[in-house]
Amino acid sequence: MTLKASLGKRPVIYEIVPPRRDTSRYHSELSGVEGVLNDKRITAVNVPELMRRREGKRVHYSPVTIPPEEYALMIKEYKESVVNVIAPRLPREEFLIRANKILHDYRIPNMVLVGKERHEDVLPGPTVLEGLELLRHERGPHVTLGGICIFNRESVNTGEYGPENGALTEARRVWAKSKAGCDFVTSQISLDSEPALRFLSSYQELCEATGNAPLTVFISLTTIPTTSILSLVESLDVDVLPHVKSKLVHGEKMGKASVDVSAEVFQEIISGAEKRHISVPLGLQVEQVGVNSGDLALELLDRIYPSFA
Repeated sequence: MTLKASLGKRPVIYEIVPPRRDTSRYHSELSGVEGVLNDKRITAVNVPELMRRREGKRVHYSPVTIPPEEYALMIKEYKESVVNVIAPRLPREEFLIRANKILHDYRIPNMVLVGKERHEDVLPGPTVLEGLELLRHERGPHVTLGGICIFNRESVNTGEYGPENGALTEARRVWAKSKAGCDFVTSQISLDSEPALRFLSSYQELCEATGNAPLTVFISLTTIPTTSILSLVESLDVDVLPHVKSKLVHGEKMGKASVDVSAEVFQEIISGAEKRHISVPLGLQVEQVGVNSGDLALELLDRIYPSFA
């Protein structure tokens, strides 16, 4: 089943970071993800676009890995792919050329548009909403477009997401993305169920009030095998509650403890959504953070898939 056909039916995607630009072992990298590529529970593989942010006279985003579409081509014969593209990094025409190449020349049917790392960064390309609007005319019937969701994000509304009237909630952001042609969003890694449930409740209320069908929200989980990976996760602005951090750091085996934590959080989200009568379609994204966390990530999927499928 394609990702597009599976939206609304609890699909599973697995995020794999593509190889670094400074390695020549691109194809050997596939040997470490064979289990994922052959796992029938996984609908698609999500390939992020990782950048190094540099400040000078102006801000530059420099690619850290090979382009995600190149990695997606490598795995295309095994699994459907989702390619992430940082929309504002390239001028509008270059963005459209790249998007068309991914969707039509490479025949990769799924794309997630990502925004700037920092609100104040000045970049030459379109915003996420502008990018979605541009691709309305480029997409075919089998293409799905996605975005990013950070459950506890709240900022000042500058007008892009509606009238300038104070705080901009994440529910409003996602609602606006859906109106612009977005089919699904992938969340930031969740290590706490409450932000997810608050968002889902607010988003459902907004959709009901405006008569719009909600898009699919992928709940993202990961495993944390080492303290260095924990530091990396925290650097990505993932909220790690004190009692969760204590359980991870002081547990007998950190990786196994992180499987327990993520499984518990996910079950709390699923059961909490049912209790609150939330009907927003849900998906699952398992993120492999760190080159040695693949087996743990699949162990996490083993734990939670039976109660989710």
